[in-house]
Amino acid sequence: MWIFEDSQKLRVEKSNAAEVKIQDAGGAGARALLLARHPRALSFFWNSPSPATPLLPPGFLRPAPDPPQAGRLTPILAFCLLLTVYCFLPTACSLFAASGLYEVREVKPNVFVWIPDDVIDQEADPQFTRAGTAGFVLTPEGVVVVDTANNPFHARELLYEIRRRTETPVRYVINTSSAGEQMLGNEVFVDQQATLISTSAAQAAMRQYRQDLARRLEEGEGWRLQARMRGFHVTPTTQTFEDERTLRLGGQEIRLMSLPRQEPSAEDAAVYVPGAKVLFLGELYQNQYFPRTGSRDVRRWIETLRQVEAWDVDTYVPGHGAPGGKRELAEFRGFLEWLVAQVETRIKQGKSLVQVKKDLQLPEMFHWHAPERAAEALEAVFGQLATAQRESVSRRTAQTPDPCRSN
Repeated sequence: MWIFEDSQKLRVEKSNAAEVKIQDAGGAGARALLLARHPRALSFFWNSPSPATPLLPPGFLRPAPDPPQAGRLTPILAFCLLLTVYCFLPTACSLFAASGLYEVREVKPNVFVWIPDDVIDQEADPQFTRAGTAGFVLTPEGVVVVDTANNPFHARELLYEIRRRTETPVRYVINTSSAGEQMLGNEVFVDQQATLISTSAAQAAMRQYRQDLARRLEEGEGWRLQARMRGFHVTPTTQTFEDERTLRLGGQEIRLMSLPRQEPSAEDAAVYVPGAKVLFLGELYQNQYFPRTGSRDVRRWIETLRQVEAWDVDTYVPGHGAPGGKRELAEFRGFLEWLVAQVETRIKQGKSLVQVKKDLQLPEMFHWHAPERAAEALEAVFGQLATAQRESVSRRTAQTPDPCRSN
């Protein structure tokens, strides 16, 4: 459920017409001030035949000629029309609002990307309140889904968009990572009898998340979490792969690759559609969003991005935000490189984490989405670089011979 606050302002233009005070027939209602710009129209409405006491003083408005009988608007008819509009207005507004919560973009023939708006979901784990970008590939023999957003409600929107385009079954669902933004909608595709796939490390992390969630639901204010995640069924993947796996479906080749390559503990996966030159990168690439760093080694992360920039790819699909090309991917890599350089320089100057945060106020320097993640990313980078510097100093100290020690 999303919460919207709509404020409507009525702008009334002043005219040369007199100000009319209107009181209801019973005399107990509140008074309203009407600035009449078209007296003839008001005269037509208020001078319609009615058994009630006239609401306007006699002679206040110039009398208008009686309109034809067929065009006469009686108070009963006016009331019915207003009631009808009032009843349908909430539905119309909700449909209008819902239509603007996500976009589906066909980036290449039969390759679609589901791009949610930057909305904080009320029905989601507070750790994962922003839906991640997802996608699907259509083939004559079935559909391949890449990531399922942060709750089953968005996953059903994704399935709805698939069903608008095809009735072929959903064969595979691939999770690019264990992050809740990418996998908490998995349960929707269990009913579709889809095979859920991820790296082994991501599957283990999903199972751990499910155990931790059960504990969180019983602790302290677990009732708040229960209210937000009522009806959720965390569903880890059912199959895993190591390093690389290729799916062939309906003449379409889809490659799954763990990143960084040839690293057994790698959790992130890329989904490459070579025929369309589209690469889904999940959490490894954020387009105009601050990243969730987690336990990723930021230097290896930068090197991985540099490698995939050289691949034969036209469209890179991020974990959050709209698809981009090589320029957008390079901009995100450039942000990580800049962050590492800035933090490393200040660590060498002996500055603390608090001082570095004060120097680098990221949300003010980069007007990106998810600003609450900026501090988390900076802390993670600071922790990694500070640890690396201490280890480097320790190694140099251990290798330096003691001049006071005799041979």
